[in-house]
Amino acid sequence: MNESGAKRAVGAAVAVVAALGLMTGCGSDSGDGKTDGAKQSGGAEQGDKAAASTAPAGKPLSESALAKAALTNGEVKGLEVQKMTDKEVAEGGSAKSRKAQCQPLAALMGTRYDPAPKASVHRAYATDLTKARVGGTGLIRISSYGPGDAERTVKDLREAVTACQGGFPAEDGSGEKADVKKVTSLDAPKAGDEAVAFSLHDAGKEKAVIKFTVVRTGAQVTVFFGVNIADPTKSEIPAELVSAQVAKVEKATRGAAS
Repeated sequence: MNESGAKRAVGAAVAVVAALGLMTGCGSDSGDGKTDGAKQSGGAEQGDKAAASTAPAGKPLSESALAKAALTNGEVKGLEVQKMTDKEVAEGGSAKSRKAQCQPLAALMGTRYDPAPKASVHRAYATDLTKARVGGTGLIRISSYGPGDAERTVKDLREAVTACQGGFPAEDGSGEKADVKKVTSLDAPKAGDEAVAFSLHDAGKEKAVIKFTVVRTGAQVTVFFGVNIADPTKSEIPAELVSAQVAKVEKATRGAAS
């Protein structure tokens, strides 16, 4: 499949994710005029890194540095990776939960995040991509944060996963019902300074499961989400995708610190 065809297919897959009510946008609302804000994802802990590292997070990367650290198509075998523009990710409003402790998770379904990143870039990805079908798909968001905010992002998500296991009522960015039936903690990868992973189970008729992996690397937080278009109940985030992307962010973060 050529690049334009792949991008159309990825875009269509992301539109399906939005239609499931589990994601209405990942767009600009960072508070400083840059690409996007990013709240969190929380869940399973990474071994001894259950609590945020007390080491200084280091220098936040600029938007241009984040873009250089983002994966490009062809870097991970079997995966199509495409850049998402601000317009493509900015559709959708501010998702809300009536349970305050679950708002960090609800925010993932909208466009307003707290704390707000200094800068963010987005990439869409798809697996099993052919002219006839799309299997797994999702988004990658790489964000840089001010002092303490990257650590707080992961902490808030981890606490929300624990507090909201029984699900929570929510509205998407357009005000439509987007309740979550349950939140499941998952095994997080041993990556970055700390990582969490979890899944949100849609309370709607689609019974979709959307999986999240969040990795903090210094002042940078990389958020992965994945859903299976062919079977929304069997979503995955490819491990090789996470490994490759985190490795690039780690390299950029080390370069900024040197």
